[in-house]
Amino acid sequence: MRKLIRLAVLVGLAIWAWRRFFGSSGSLERAGISYADGSAVVLEPGSAGFDRLAAIARTALGQ
Repeated sequence: MRKLIRLAVLVGLAIWAWRRFFGSSGSLERAGISYADGSAVVLEPGSAGFDRLAAIARTALGQ
C-alpha cells in the first residue's frame, strides 16, 4: 500500500513539474459558452467575438 501511495505522489509531482516547466506560456484567458445539449464554443484572445464576450462577462462580474 505504501508503494502505491509513493507511486501516486511521484506521478503527481512529475505531472505538476511537466506542466510547470514545459506547459504553454501563452495567456490562459479564454471565453467559453456552453449549451444544454453538451456542445461548447471557446473563443481565444484575438478572435472576432472574444473581446465583446469578455467585456460583457467583466461587466456582469463587476470588474
